[in-house]
Amino acid sequence: MLLLTVGCEGPDFEPASIVRAPRVIAVVAAPVEATAGEAVTFTPFVASPDAAALTLEWEVDLGVPALAAAAGQSLEGEPRAIALETDGDVARLPAEETRAALDALLARVGDAPPGTPEHVVRYVYETVGLTLIARFTLRADGEVAMEGFKRFSLVAAPTSLTNPPPPRFRVGDAWVSARGPDPFDCAPEAEPPRVPAGEAVVLAPEPDEPWLETFPALDLEGDVITGVEDAYYSWFSVAGEFSFETTRPPGRTTEWTAPDTPGTYPLWLVVRDGHLGASACRTLVSVE
Repeated sequence: MLLLTVGCEGPDFEPASIVRAPRVIAVVAAPVEATAGEAVTFTPFVASPDAAALTLEWEVDLGVPALAAAAGQSLEGEPRAIALETDGDVARLPAEETRAALDALLARVGDAPPGTPEHVVRYVYETVGLTLIARFTLRADGEVAMEGFKRFSLVAAPTSLTNPPPPRFRVGDAWVSARGPDPFDCAPEAEPPRVPAGEAVVLAPEPDEPWLETFPALDLEGDVITGVEDAYYSWFSVAGEFSFETTRPPGRTTEWTAPDTPGTYPLWLVVRDGHLGASACRTLVSVE
């Protein structure tokens, strides 16, 4: 089971929950699992303490060695780096690239006898899919702010797996949720969130999680088992302090101690399902 579907390298991000510099805190891949000949889009969720001009550059290695490594095996060959198309914040891996990548891989393994490493590659691809890595570079005002990656999957047959829905969560007694055209923006459902300066407030995601799904996985003996998604909630702001930076059931809640200085502060929540899926949103909290 995969917990961290986004990884990063860059400046000191400690504590991880306090955003002091521009950072990609989540990436939503769609579809969650793509078939050969299907395009994949990557939508980043960027948190920043200021209004720096931000750009993202993306690259995916779809060479035979990289695809074979996704099945835990080694095949010789050259890397095939693909620079992704971008449209605003969204990056796109074209359908013809996923088709060509799988064709090249299967051409190398199709005639292999059972039991050889090449046969294992086909077995993994046809049963649970290949988990690959899309790498990105985030630039702020032209300078590299961070480098990271997003895991995504190529599978042999279409699946019904989805990303978690846009979050709905509680800030004290105020509920916020995605209520407009942008699922990354959460707005108050009634009263806007207010917190006294310097005091702690409970943050809690919606307790029901009907969106959790099952998926095929391999055990240590190579047999196919049924994996079950789990919910992980990561909390961020530009100031204050969290009692827990990431929570999971049954302890879903955390506390945010507001900064001593009154003002309007963003709160970001990223939801991950433990198996490649993610969603996120941002809301504003008034510290009074």
